[in-house]
Amino acid sequence: MTGFDRSTPRATGILLAIGLGLTGLPSAGAQEATQAAMDRIFAAWDRTDSPGCAVSALAAGEPVFRGAYGMANLEHGIPLTPDSIFRMASVSKQFTAAAVLRAEDLGLLSVDDPLRLHFPDLPAWADPVRVHHLIHHTSGIRDYLVVMELAGHGEDDHYSDADVMAALGRLERLNFAPGTEYLYSNSGYWLLGRLIHRASGKTLREFADEQLFAPLGMANSFFLDDAREPVPGRAAGYRPRQGEGGGYEIDQTSLEMVGDGGLFTSANELQRWERMFLDAAAFGPDFLARLTEPGRFSDGSAQDYAGSLALGSHRGLLTVAHGGGFVGYRTYMLRFPERDFAVFVLCNAASAEAGRLATEVAGHFLGNVMAEAPAAGTGPDRSAAPPGARGLYWDGASGAVATIRDAEAGGGLVLLAGGQSARLRPEGEGFVTVRGGARVHVLPAPNGFDAGLTVRRAGQRDVPYRRVEPGSPSPKEVMDLAGRFFCRELDVSWEVRTVSGSDGAPALALVTPTEEHPLTPVFVDVEGEAPAPVYRWAWGAVRFLPDQEGSRARGFELSAGRARGFEFRRLPPNRRN
Repeated sequence: MTGFDRSTPRATGILLAIGLGLTGLPSAGAQEATQAAMDRIFAAWDRTDSPGCAVSALAAGEPVFRGAYGMANLEHGIPLTPDSIFRMASVSKQFTAAAVLRAEDLGLLSVDDPLRLHFPDLPAWADPVRVHHLIHHTSGIRDYLVVMELAGHGEDDHYSDADVMAALGRLERLNFAPGTEYLYSNSGYWLLGRLIHRASGKTLREFADEQLFAPLGMANSFFLDDAREPVPGRAAGYRPRQGEGGGYEIDQTSLEMVGDGGLFTSANELQRWERMFLDAAAFGPDFLARLTEPGRFSDGSAQDYAGSLALGSHRGLLTVAHGGGFVGYRTYMLRFPERDFAVFVLCNAASAEAGRLATEVAGHFLGNVMAEAPAAGTGPDRSAAPPGARGLYWDGASGAVATIRDAEAGGGLVLLAGGQSARLRPEGEGFVTVRGGARVHVLPAPNGFDAGLTVRRAGQRDVPYRRVEPGSPSPKEVMDLAGRFFCRELDVSWEVRTVSGSDGAPALALVTPTEEHPLTPVFVDVEGEAPAPVYRWAWGAVRFLPDQEGSRARGFELSAGRARGFEFRRLPPNRRN
């Protein structure tokens, strides 16, 4: 398949006879209708002055459409094709999980091995962690990408595998006890890549080439562990340029970590990976069952996550999916196992919504066997909402704040949590919403929403929040919170600085080695030894720890999403760290 030029349609597609039954269209018009549908879905990327996306839709392992929209390289005017090579970001993780299972088949390791059997150099917090905890994101290990940035390495900085191992070695605790919770962690999959090296004596790249890609005929797929290596056919990564003029700028990385990411492949190559999912004997009779088996929490309950494969449903059909996003790449794999149908969307623009695009492609081919999509613009009846739900809630275990408030448009209520907003629909005593394609229940605490709420999603742990009242310290108390603070785990000192708020009253900012973050007061936690002010910052929450008199902060606890509970201690005056 070739690219496009001004004299031909910008995207080329193939519709095979195997796909005709999916659309229910007359065979004579099926190809034209599919091409028109794909052109509509990818219209925003069908340009010669922007990056874009490559797409492959497969039925029973055979292409029913493949095409490309936009440019692989803006400097040299090279268009994307289905053979363009993309950084797959976190879609890489399923290949790492598969490599670990192949290593287990060869007797090199067991997924039940204690992590310190292979990494005796890690601290004691690794004692209860097992290899399967890494695979299913239940290890509790803080995410190294967050840790490294908190430690002062900007997103464009270069650091090595040795730097990551040293940073993990300085950590003193986990986010949570292994097996008790799901929390996505790039550290887990980076360690799995290192585990392959320690167990086999081969790099993950070498092992995957030998044990995965060569047997499947994926000759142009590999883990890139050398940032200086030229990659023929690579689609450069881009992000929107900020400021006047717009356009795009190059967005790539010099990092060489693999395991959590780093796979390079193409939309066409992934056809061979999809065929592996259809052949149970490709790597032995039980390989696919192990790869797609959901993990289990320590209480025996099943997760909604397998070997880096998210298990869910879409419009009445079961799905196996995973997305990826790193620097200027956004990728998505979406499978419908009951229909032997798969979609891969690979984009080289940080602003692309690969997951939404993949879902729309699937809707074209499978729409006639899917349940009806909810009508757009139909919000819940505000009068039917359970009483007393509006308010502010706090999960002290993760340092997370949630808010239920009126929707800005369309009536009803929305849940704000983790930087995302989700519309709530009343159901029973609580609400239901959809996040990441899964139904999420928001239930009142036993004593009602006045006491708190629980966020419940099948395949994940219940997250309890307690109700808190908004509030902020007095101006004098704000001034007392300022100072310099040191975190031993991160080996950094940060400043909490007083600044002038929008109303002229004293406010706070968190000053790191790379930037200044405004702190927004949320509430004052009165359930501890003394009132503890809680603030929001760009990545999570800061909870100040009062001194014995309760008049100033002896330190603070900082949470940043996938890395929780860093303790900063106040430095004496005139001491930098």
